[in-house]
Amino acid sequence: MMEHVLVESVRDGFSLDPRPYLERLPVLAERLPPGAAAFALDPDHYDFGSVRCVKDLRLSALVVRDSRDRLAVELQLGPHRFKHDAGLVITYRDVTGLVVEPGDRGALDGGWADTRLGSVQLDEVVPHADGCSHEIALTDGRIRVTAADLTARWQEPA
Repeated sequence: MMEHVLVESVRDGFSLDPRPYLERLPVLAERLPPGAAAFALDPDHYDFGSVRCVKDLRLSALVVRDSRDRLAVELQLGPHRFKHDAGLVITYRDVTGLVVEPGDRGALDGGWADTRLGSVQLDEVVPHADGCSHEIALTDGRIRVTAADLTARWQEPA
């Protein structure tokens, strides 16, 4: 469970509140690696009206690259057709933890999801002994990645 961002299932959807996290973010960001700090501090990240807000992005792919002494993960989040003008690709380097937790199918998404895990509700990046921990709450599941750092870039759909 995320430490600061509040995501709760309610009768007609979700109650979302990033304010506790945003209040702590200036202090947390000082302890985050540079890429993770830049991603978390982006002013559009939690602005629900922005086309660069993470809310409602949809998981397109999760790619794991295993090379001799390093593990990398690329998370591809596709745009919601009515909200975003681009998708988001997050690349994690020197990954030490990866957890994908599907939820109880249909229990949370109210039938809105067109994918198994559903769409992004909110996320949280916090410092970790290995660098950073990034947790993403989806309408019907969670993804957590622990890594040395991450880079996030918006890209136009193919």
